[in-house]
Amino acid sequence: MRPERKSQLLLGVTRSKAKMFEYGVPDEHHIQIKQDPAKLFTITIGMLGDLSAAINREEQPPETLSELKSNLVFSARFFDSYIQSKLNEELDPYLILLGSASYYLCDLPGSAAVLASRAMALQPEEDPYSMGRFLQYLLAPNVFTPPGDAENKISEYFFDRYSLIAKDYNCLLLNPPLDGFDFDTIKKRMSRWAKDIRNISYSAGRARQLLLADIISAVIITKIKNSAWECLPLYTGIGLKEWYSTISKHGFIKEFWPAQHLLGHSDVLKGKSAIVQMPTSAGKTKATELILRSAFLANRVSLAVIVAPFRALCHEIKNTLVEAFQNEPTKVDELSDVMQTDFELAELLENQQVLVVTPEKLLYVLRHAPDLAAHIGLLVFDEGHQFDSGTRGITYELLLTSLRSMIPEYAQKVLVSAVISNAEAVSEWLNGEPNVVEGTGLTPTFRSVGFASWLDQLGRIEYVDSHDADQSEFFVPRVIERFNLGRRKRERTDRFFPDKTDGQAIALYLGLKLIPNGSIAVFCGRKSTAANICEKAVDIIERGAPLALPLDFSDPLEVERLARLHVENLGADAPASKSAAHGIFSHHGNTPHGIRLAVEHAMRDDLVRFVVCTSTLAQGVNLPIRYLIVTSVYQGMERIKVRDFHNLIGRAGRAGMHTEGSILFADPVIYDKRKARNEKWRWVQVKELLEPSNSEPCISNLLSIFDPIKSDDEKYTITMEALDFARAYIDDPDEMTKLAAGIAARHGDKNFSRDGVERQIAWRISLICAIESFLLSHWDESEDGLSETDVTRLAEGTLAFFLADDQKSKHIRELFQLLAGNISANITDPARRKIYGRTLYGIQDAQAIEGWVQTNAESLLSIVDETNVLDLAWPLLTRHINSGVFTKFDKPEVLQEIANGWIRGKPFSDLLEIIRKRKAKMIWGTGRREFKIDHVVDACEGTLAFDGALVVGAVCEFIETIDQAGTGDLINRLQLFQKRLKYGLPTETTIALYELGFSDRVIAQDLAASLNLASTQKKDLVKALKKERDGARVIMEKYPVYFGYPDFLVDWLIS
Repeated sequence: MRPERKSQLLLGVTRSKAKMFEYGVPDEHHIQIKQDPAKLFTITIGMLGDLSAAINREEQPPETLSELKSNLVFSARFFDSYIQSKLNEELDPYLILLGSASYYLCDLPGSAAVLASRAMALQPEEDPYSMGRFLQYLLAPNVFTPPGDAENKISEYFFDRYSLIAKDYNCLLLNPPLDGFDFDTIKKRMSRWAKDIRNISYSAGRARQLLLADIISAVIITKIKNSAWECLPLYTGIGLKEWYSTISKHGFIKEFWPAQHLLGHSDVLKGKSAIVQMPTSAGKTKATELILRSAFLANRVSLAVIVAPFRALCHEIKNTLVEAFQNEPTKVDELSDVMQTDFELAELLENQQVLVVTPEKLLYVLRHAPDLAAHIGLLVFDEGHQFDSGTRGITYELLLTSLRSMIPEYAQKVLVSAVISNAEAVSEWLNGEPNVVEGTGLTPTFRSVGFASWLDQLGRIEYVDSHDADQSEFFVPRVIERFNLGRRKRERTDRFFPDKTDGQAIALYLGLKLIPNGSIAVFCGRKSTAANICEKAVDIIERGAPLALPLDFSDPLEVERLARLHVENLGADAPASKSAAHGIFSHHGNTPHGIRLAVEHAMRDDLVRFVVCTSTLAQGVNLPIRYLIVTSVYQGMERIKVRDFHNLIGRAGRAGMHTEGSILFADPVIYDKRKARNEKWRWVQVKELLEPSNSEPCISNLLSIFDPIKSDDEKYTITMEALDFARAYIDDPDEMTKLAAGIAARHGDKNFSRDGVERQIAWRISLICAIESFLLSHWDESEDGLSETDVTRLAEGTLAFFLADDQKSKHIRELFQLLAGNISANITDPARRKIYGRTLYGIQDAQAIEGWVQTNAESLLSIVDETNVLDLAWPLLTRHINSGVFTKFDKPEVLQEIANGWIRGKPFSDLLEIIRKRKAKMIWGTGRREFKIDHVVDACEGTLAFDGALVVGAVCEFIETIDQAGTGDLINRLQLFQKRLKYGLPTETTIALYELGFSDRVIAQDLAASLNLASTQKKDLVKALKKERDGARVIMEKYPVYFGYPDFLVDWLIS
């Protein structure tokens, strides 16, 4: 039994009706339904019965079950849609039950739990033998209890079995007893009692009871097969006795989802290395915990390292694992992102240990404590596809290259990634075999794809097949309505909202319309667009638009706390602060770190519901979104990558929270002009994005050194041989600036701008510097340094070499040999060479920093206050920070004032005020623009905190070459200055509080000042906080829940 085309069309009708209620379309405007979807009950119930019966029959072929599960997906979606369509509300209690069971048996346990939790209690008179109520309990044991008293002897027989099964069910999946139990015995008797229920139903029951008996038995059998008690010994080779205390722990996974089964089938839980490709919300977080626990429990590993490309993601992973391993000997630490050896190797190796780090920090650690690598037994690279992204990509790639040769051969390497088209090749390079856990086909929840269309007076949403956008499914009429918001003083015309031609306004409209149903994310391609939408939102709300307000569906206290944090960081006039007061929050690369953490936490806990974001939403953090509304598929001038887009849309419809996520494209031009000759390119691009098989391969940034120089519009190219370029750079780095000017002068008529060429040349230089730094870090692994053979081996170990054709492979070897020859000729002293290898810089920059240290040695040694370092080091910082907004100040002296205010802990709003008082402007081509608060955050928390702190770290390395007394104290002062530059904080106490988890500049300073904290050691601070627990709580009540001072965190820190 399978759904035919007519059935699919009726499902579309049902979903359309459900969507009309979802969008609040008035009943009188609903599309008239010509065929009754109730006709589908026969086939949908039949498919549920078929799979249930097949599960109850022993030894069914896997392909048979797989086909039946695939068919049952249709039933699950129909039951869910029919309930929402309100076509027959009298049937709802049983439909919810059947829908939940369908979701569960077709391997969508998250949706099963969501639907079951909505069920109403069944009345005895409509539920003979209480079989429905017992099924409710099995599917949602946290909501329902097993049936109680029996009415007659037949009922008594059923109730006896319910009670017996419920007792064992509780042991398996809810509250395992501390003193242990015999799983095999429980498994056998639960199956036997389930069979008893079937047998008596078949002899005494009616059609409904027969169906329910089959479903109950199938659910019990499936629950047992999915239970951790069944799966973990099978997938890990470790006995239940060893697993017992872990599985019994509150919060540990009791039941495997499809993603975890995939890991088991691929032997990842037995220590096999792999590339793991899974969609968002498939259960990757729990999968990581399973990989860690399996490795520790098998005694394969004492030190596991998790590498995550973003600090916010590191925080989230660490916090999740701290909670998971609470009250266990395994320690979880997140190393600070500061380039310092702020750890003790011996302490890291005392216990079973999980380290969570960024790639840059791990690279730094390995160059300062290379012995650590020999102790790493497990490496997990989260969001591993990011190692070919942006300027940090080459650092990540060369880190992986180093790790392949440094860690023990037995060490397990697991790279968790989004969809990449060459996963097998990356696995073969990283792990020596093409082992890929292919989970991209998993669909933890359904996703619907809709397009705004506005050809008539009222706009509508056109829904299409998510796998084939050219196949229309249904539409929802009268969704978008244009309101007259009147006019304000000095306005000459009325203001209307939204405008047909304004995709951003339509996105905002849809978000406000849908906010009663669940959480909203409006995706923008640019940070500036996010600010514009926040400004529009405030204006629309203050003008009294007749739409729902996000504040009405948020926790008002949390909104107040978040708004306070925004104002204290960004000032009351910032667009993000104004929108925060209305429950609308921005989330992008220039959102201050503490605010970003707090907003993410509030979204996760459904305390707030509306976020305006850029692609930061796709960067691994766990934000449960019901509606993702897309305003643009472009990030600046480039279209978002397919793999990043699928990572992004994976946030819509979080498993366990929703049964469906919606992706809505807000610009009507995309759909309405899809057949117009000059306009259809937008539709073509969106179709390409929606198809996961179009995902880009994971490339090597190193290979881009062979790319030609491109014009700004990429229509023209100029060939520049990599080896020639490298030789020219080695001979005279300053000539590179003239080179860019010359190309722009000669080819300006073909759109080669000086800025564009300089960016491309700077990129090539950064690649050369990264290779130099990589070679330097390996140079003294043997007494005689790197031989030609060693250099060739390192070159051939890169992903670039693995992916290159024969010609480029040859050039990569030659490039590495050329750069190695330069190192050998210019840095002959092994001690100096070792220092160079620790700086993370190339030769030219490292030599310049070394020269500055030697020239300023006396001045450095005379410093008594680390604040004075900024004045002395400012020329050095400005020379080595040459990117982003940092280089755009038309009055560079104002930038130093900003840096001074930053390290003194001044809020971003005060720093912007300095810029305005000094009348500084941002250089924009040949013109000037006003600085905004986002630019200040970028200059401080982005550039100074990363690039500036990196320079200071290199200075600390070269202090070792000063042959004078007092260098130890100087390094201490410089390292404190480095942390102040990293965090924008004025004292050791505030820095320590920030690193303890109070990771917002305002909060760390408030805690220190209000409680008169003066300790600089974290352990002492934790004791002081525990002593002042009540006072600390009073202070923290002003701030978002994320910083809410959980008891387990304090206890963990003290231990």
